[in-house]
Amino acid sequence: MEISPQSAAVALFVRHPVPGRVKTRLARDLGNENACGLYQMMVKDILAGIAVCNLPLYLFHDGSDSGGLPEEWTAAACGVIAQQGDSLGARMAASFEQLFSNGIDTVALLGSDIPGLDAELLATAFQTLATDDSVIVPAVDGGYCLIALRRNTYDQRVFQNIAWSTTGVLKSTLEKMERYGLRVSLLASRQDIDTCADLETYCRNPSKTAHATNQWLSNAGYTLC
Repeated sequence: MEISPQSAAVALFVRHPVPGRVKTRLARDLGNENACGLYQMMVKDILAGIAVCNLPLYLFHDGSDSGGLPEEWTAAACGVIAQQGDSLGARMAASFEQLFSNGIDTVALLGSDIPGLDAELLATAFQTLATDDSVIVPAVDGGYCLIALRRNTYDQRVFQNIAWSTTGVLKSTLEKMERYGLRVSLLASRQDIDTCADLETYCRNPSKTAHATNQWLSNAGYTLC
């Protein structure tokens, strides 16, 4: 499971866990405090998977400074960096470019609301990246929750002119990769959790490794199949 830390790193996009600021669509039904609490458990599970792989972690947060991020998060990271850019695509591109400029050869960028992003999937992404230019883990909503790229074939255009937060994100990204001659591998899709409908779907097929998320859901009265 271990991957050479000299050649690979993980970039994790996180939001400051402030009730009313994170998972706002979930909060319409769960309430602000519960939505924020669930979000923190999802991040905890993702951090656990990264730790199993022994990969350097860089947290890219959505604030102007790192104040307010849980100590558990910052202690797990070797770098805590504010996201830069006016759009999601610009922020993603900037994160890759910053890590590549530091000499890192391969980078996997992860979202933080997908409890199924576990160590096995992360290791598979980097192993696949040894032969392909990019690896993507689709999200069931038509986007993606992990994208891994290589420094020597990186092309920032794959993040440009994408209609983010729509069902066409993955399709548009794959079209761009084909246009620019990038080899891409798709891994098994994962369920991101943005709405209560997503949450109900996840409960019918929960990740076996998302211990913190699953425990929170059980304590909240959800039945996990």
